[in-house]
Amino acid sequence: MTRSLLQHIAPWWLVSAVSLFSGCASLSSFAPEPPSERVGQLWQQHVQSVNAQTDWTLSARIAAHSEDDGWSGKLHWQQRADTWRMSFSAPFGQGGLQLDGGPQSVEMRTPDGQTMLAADAESLLFQQLGWRLPLNSLRYWVRGVPVPTSEVAPLLAFDEEGRLAGMQQFHWQIEYPAYRQVAGLMMPRKVYLENGELSVRLVIDRWTLGD
Repeated sequence: MTRSLLQHIAPWWLVSAVSLFSGCASLSSFAPEPPSERVGQLWQQHVQSVNAQTDWTLSARIAAHSEDDGWSGKLHWQQRADTWRMSFSAPFGQGGLQLDGGPQSVEMRTPDGQTMLAADAESLLFQQLGWRLPLNSLRYWVRGVPVPTSEVAPLLAFDEEGRLAGMQQFHWQIEYPAYRQVAGLMMPRKVYLENGELSVRLVIDRWTLGD
């Protein structure tokens, strides 16, 4: 899905993008409070259970919006340990992108039949859509857990059930307005991301955990 294709279908995807963004307030300033002992214990149990699920699949509606541009469509993501397949499709059959990735490289297939290779998915996605989405981090964020890192610890805010209500990590602010139960785990139903340059809304319609 090249930028020229996005410009061609702009009148169509803009309607969908507006519908996903309408009713969503801007992400609030982030000032989490230390969790209670009970909430802290629930969180530790929750994050361990989520991270134990290395194989999963999701189907979602996605809308991304910057100061100058916007896009919406559907996302299908299949994760198998460290290998994954991600498909972005635009509404009304306008074509899409498929990315296949692993620890060493990422391959992208475009609607016009081109195949591109790179060391990371973010640069390939930027070439085609014009915005930078941290897909390596999103692998964790979309499941409601922070990226494991030895760098500066993320800021975390929890609900009463020990799940993330929001967090700040790597200059991104993420909120979790809704969860749903999947195979005994509470998985995010909605994920909102913002970094001052790009806002992304995910509405996850389906989760599958395991093979």
